[in-house]
Amino acid sequence: MTGRASVQSCQVSAVQDELAGAPHPLMLARHHFLAHGVVPAGVPLAILRSWQRSAAHGLDPANALAEEAVSRTELREVLERNQDLVQAAWGEIETLCRDTEAAGGIVVLTDPDGVILVRAGSTSFAEQADRIALRPGMRWSEPVVGTNAIGTALFERREISVFGAEHFLAPHSVLSCSATPVFGPRGEIVGVLDLSSSAQLPHGYTLALVRRAAEQIERLLFQRAFSTQEQMHLHSNPYLLGSPHEGLLAFDGDRLVGANRNAVSLLGLAWSAIGSVRFDQLFSVQQASIQRNASSDECLVQTMRGSTLFARLQQPPRSRPPIPQAAPPGDVTPRPIPPGGGPELPAREALERLLTNVPPGQLRTRRLKPGHLLYGAEEANEGRPCIVVVRSGRLRCFISFEGKELTLFMLEAGDAILLHPQSILEAKKSCDVAIMRQSTFRALASNDPNLGLSMMSAVEWMLQKSIRIIEEMAFHGVKHRLVRVLCETADRDGRHTEHGTVIDIAPNGEDLAMQVGATRQSVSTVIAGLIRAGVIQRMGSCAIVVPSLERLKAEVQTPG
Repeated sequence: MTGRASVQSCQVSAVQDELAGAPHPLMLARHHFLAHGVVPAGVPLAILRSWQRSAAHGLDPANALAEEAVSRTELREVLERNQDLVQAAWGEIETLCRDTEAAGGIVVLTDPDGVILVRAGSTSFAEQADRIALRPGMRWSEPVVGTNAIGTALFERREISVFGAEHFLAPHSVLSCSATPVFGPRGEIVGVLDLSSSAQLPHGYTLALVRRAAEQIERLLFQRAFSTQEQMHLHSNPYLLGSPHEGLLAFDGDRLVGANRNAVSLLGLAWSAIGSVRFDQLFSVQQASIQRNASSDECLVQTMRGSTLFARLQQPPRSRPPIPQAAPPGDVTPRPIPPGGGPELPAREALERLLTNVPPGQLRTRRLKPGHLLYGAEEANEGRPCIVVVRSGRLRCFISFEGKELTLFMLEAGDAILLHPQSILEAKKSCDVAIMRQSTFRALASNDPNLGLSMMSAVEWMLQKSIRIIEEMAFHGVKHRLVRVLCETADRDGRHTEHGTVIDIAPNGEDLAMQVGATRQSVSTVIAGLIRAGVIQRMGSCAIVVPSLERLKAEVQTPG
């Protein structure tokens, strides 16, 4: 056994040696390295460099554990500044906790300065972590605590594992840690994701798990940062487009304004190129031709370095022109709400009346930017679901498991939902929402029976939606579910023209896949078939024309 493997095999004995009073061989090797320049075999260069930096900071491995904590007020401020990071990371933190449950480790998320924002995972190991200050509010940068996965990943700007006695401070030798920086779309480090467990149980796979989770977090941050920009999805494997492994680029006109680490690697870019490099400096094709060919499906592009990649463009949403009113002047007949489009008007009025009657202190309001998430688990009170009322904007309600998402509802202004701990709301437009406890709503409904009765239509609508989702997932294929979504979108948002019904901001393949509970590849196949059959047509990059709604609705009955 040689190299890093032999070093890792020594970690189990590290704690035992310390308890017995005998110095661990790796600690002796570090002493000889720092004092005499003797390079130990099998220790990565990144660890050796970190040992030198730690010694230069004046840290003594034999001294008591160093600690630096922010105050409770400062921690609240740090959490508020990093709200986008925490929201984007929460789902991945939960997944990592499930993946490593048997090993009994913890997942840690820090800010760019190494201050711990979130810690989740094994309760028993958390007690051990508390004893060495691996808890929220503590700073784990190298100048404070020496060599460790969090601080060293920050300094080296790369993923790293630090096993047992490779940590600079002796109390940290009980840890086996893997961490990676989380990069923002301009190359800045926005945080660090770390997976820590006992040094007696080293795991060779943890770094890969952390890297995958960080890629997904970066993808979410990228999409939120550039929701109004043209985005280009890249990979050498077309089946990985839409996955956490894809490369992402954002353009303002022809200027590159953002990228993720996968795109930087695929194109051989330096982070410093962002903001200055142009499209034609990256690819040997014209940007306009990509816009024509890659907006709906993948196409091949040649990079200036000679490599061939699959690409798909995602155009920014465009504001939809107002739909001409068909009613003549003076006709004030209320426009009926399309079937499945939400609760009737009396229920919406009841919701507004409900909000005005909520006692002070029992109603919380939130303003959400596009892409922001509301987690049912975070909003729940003592594990019980809460009531969320949409005052303005549009939200998607979905559930997520092991990286897969299923859209349950699209909520508009005036809608209300009982947000269960397993559910998540995503703002599709800027939103204002009101949140109250379920018990508060029940008390108000008890005091005002008319309010409870007027809410029945809203409850009925949500129940019908739930039943239909269950039926369609159980008894119908992807084509049926997809055509149904297109029909509803056309009825709700369609603009009637002489060429047919135009959906100006058509959902892209990924959004449609999440709404119908299918893969993007399956959705793309169905859409391509509908286009070939003339049932729908592409108009530009963000619009779909439905020549005949009747024919589209007839496709619901067509097998496939």
